[in-house]
Amino acid sequence: MACSARAGHDFSLSFFNAGRKARTEKPQLYFPPETVPSKHLAMKYIYSILRSLFPVLGMILSLQSCLKDDRNDCAEDVPNLRILIETLEGISRAGSEHYNIDNVFLYIFDMQERYVGTWQGGAYTPGQEYAVELEIDPGIYHFIAWTNQNISYAPSGDPGSADELIVGLQYPEDGKITDDMADLHHGMLTDAHVVANRNNEFTITIKPDTYRLNFTVGGIPASGDDYSFTVKDNNTHYLFDNSIVEGMNEVEYTRTARFADGLLKASMKVLRLTEDRTPLFDFMDLTTDESLYSGDLVQMIKKAYADSGQRVDFDREFEFDIKLEFDENLGLTVSVNGWDYNGNPTEL
Repeated sequence: MACSARAGHDFSLSFFNAGRKARTEKPQLYFPPETVPSKHLAMKYIYSILRSLFPVLGMILSLQSCLKDDRNDCAEDVPNLRILIETLEGISRAGSEHYNIDNVFLYIFDMQERYVGTWQGGAYTPGQEYAVELEIDPGIYHFIAWTNQNISYAPSGDPGSADELIVGLQYPEDGKITDDMADLHHGMLTDAHVVANRNNEFTITIKPDTYRLNFTVGGIPASGDDYSFTVKDNNTHYLFDNSIVEGMNEVEYTRTARFADGLLKASMKVLRLTEDRTPLFDFMDLTTDESLYSGDLVQMIKKAYADSGQRVDFDREFEFDIKLEFDENLGLTVSVNGWDYNGNPTEL
């Protein structure tokens, strides 16, 4: 199985040559016993064989030069498969800042979901075409794309099947994530039929698995106290279909803040938010060890939208401006992307 890549992308490719037999047998010269030639005829026969081998030797010498660095004069493998990697269109407020991609890993499985190989490409630039070009045997394949592997995320290695492919966030031993991780994106194409003697082209759309939360707190008397914004969840590992691996350890996405211009502000990235998850959000005065607001982050976002007659789509919105505004009696107004509702300091 051979491959080539579009110019401008650094890549490597490892493949299991599934379904191909290794060509290890050497050609043999065989004379049936009743037709063994005489010495003279044998010498003449051998000479004719050597003469016929001269063109083959010439080809071998020319191919030897292709093993060196300069491959300008060598025949290129002709790709029969082209896959375009595209980003999700129409993302609310999601510009290029949601597509900071240093590499793309494309995992390839056959029709039985057995692992075939992995293509690794370089950085993705929003607005520019990103193409994967491969020479691959005809058949039906499944393709799974992940970004920024071996940066913030560790793949499970070469899996035997699609079910064994797991991508997980690398985080500190104490489970406290205090810096932004790299953006994670996922895309999948199933049952792609690669036809022989044809230029096959497919498109994989990748979408973010990372979300940006921008917190602002107002109405609290300014002080020199330290405050924290924390989101707790166990959404760090993902299966091939982008579903979350359940039962993983809980982590804390946390940021600290102090007053500036009468406000407290912090921003963080978290991994997947979905309608059915229950990540805990806690806003706390670290100096007094007092929780000033705690509640279900997803429910808080959904309620802000619903009370304004809106519906949030976590598959198309990946950034949320969340403002907590306290009044003199510590009553609370919660605003998410401009949609408001009246909340309670504790909403567990």
